[in-house]
Amino acid sequence: MNTKNQGYVMALVGSILLLYNALSYIFGWESRSSAFTILGLIFVIIGVN
Repeated sequence: MNTKNQGYVMALVGSILLLYNALSYIFGWESRSSAFTILGLIFVIIGVN
């Protein structure tokens, strides 16, 4: 797997983490965690660069 594909995968995983955290906030699930938000943002930023 080359570097460009790894970036896309990291950005995708980060987006999924952010989406999961947003949905858990909207629907009131018990699994809300700021760590998912921070990890998601970091993965998206690193993946896009």
